[in-house]
Amino acid sequence: MPTAESEAKVKTKVRFEELLKTHSDLMREKKKLKKKLVRSEENISNQEKSMAVW
Repeated sequence: MPTAESEAKVKTKVRFEELLKTHSDLMREKKKLKKKLVRSEENISNQEKSMAVW
């Protein structure tokens, strides 16, 4: 019977690792999008400043 428990533990561990990886990937993508958004906002504000000079 210990092998059945071991199999269950292994399956649980594998599933946990998959979920953790998915979560990490999502967080990484969220950070990328946030950086991209900040950069585009900076570009817009820089363009507004340069237009104010005209």
